[in-house]
Amino acid sequence: MMNGTMYRWLLIGLTLLLLIGSAGCGAAQPEPASDLSVAADQPEVRTISMRLQWFPQYQFAGYIVALVKGYYEEAGLDVTLHPGSPDFVPLPLVASGADTFGSTGADTIFLAREQDIPVVALATWFQTSPVGFMVHSDAGIKGPQDFEGRTVAVFYGDNVETEYRALLAAANVDRARINEVPGTFNIEPFLSRRIDVWPVYITDQPFLARAQGAEVDLILVRDYGANLMGDVLFTTEDFVTRNPITTQAFVSATLRGWDFAINNLEETVALIAEYNQELTREHLLFEGTETIQLLQYGAGATCPGWNDRAAWQAQQALLTDLGLLTTSIPLEEALRSEFTAAYYHEQGIECPAE
Repeated sequence: MMNGTMYRWLLIGLTLLLLIGSAGCGAAQPEPASDLSVAADQPEVRTISMRLQWFPQYQFAGYIVALVKGYYEEAGLDVTLHPGSPDFVPLPLVASGADTFGSTGADTIFLAREQDIPVVALATWFQTSPVGFMVHSDAGIKGPQDFEGRTVAVFYGDNVETEYRALLAAANVDRARINEVPGTFNIEPFLSRRIDVWPVYITDQPFLARAQGAEVDLILVRDYGANLMGDVLFTTEDFVTRNPITTQAFVSATLRGWDFAINNLEETVALIAEYNQELTREHLLFEGTETIQLLQYGAGATCPGWNDRAAWQAQQALLTDLGLLTTSIPLEEALRSEFTAAYYHEQGIECPAE
């Protein structure tokens, strides 16, 4: 079985291959502008794409609202939203130029930059992680210390495994004493109690489990002193350098979309239900309520989307402690916070100091 570290390096390797391939195809690429003032004088790309991590749902409400209500169009942008899947992963697609912007976990930004893939985080949506570990309420599992001797599903190679490793490390749990099995997208093995602990996005699968009659509890990493962040908006250094006006327009319109979604739950639910008719109103109401809490956690209480440097520093330290990151990544290279800062300055909102 492929472990998480091998999976991560395969993903990074695929991204590097795509970058090399795209650099070798077609006409020669112009040199990057030396500063933003030069880039701003050049024609900017206005037709862009955004690659989500999954299918359209409240997790991506800011983008969906901005598209459907015309905020992107008002900003002079022609935006296409592309769903994500295991076959369409945002990092390689954005890094290779197949997509303009993408959504990913904060840990991916650090891991990619360590491998010289020049992606940058523009906004941090989930100031705390949406990942939790679902257990049956009557199973006698109150915390990670009770995982020993149990069967735990693990989603190897992504931010969910990072959360799992952080949880075990924070509680000093011996991973060798846990029966780990690969997770799947179908929660039936958990519902039938063949698996005791199931990693979930707390905005989604708990609703599905309860809808099928299960009584469940959630174990969260942040309750054990290890807060990780979730979804971030990212692009490449090159795109920002060449297209600062477009980048600002996209960030501002998306923040406007999130502001609407946070303050208009019912209307946003109706809008997303129309956009993706496979989702029910009840499911979206649950997801929306949970999502808004993640957006407004910490620095997001004042400024949703804010890149909180202290939180990013803590995340980097945790990844280093877990052995996932071996070099120090300067935050000024990984974060481009001027676009969210400009939006909130225009709104007259004072955000936390960086």
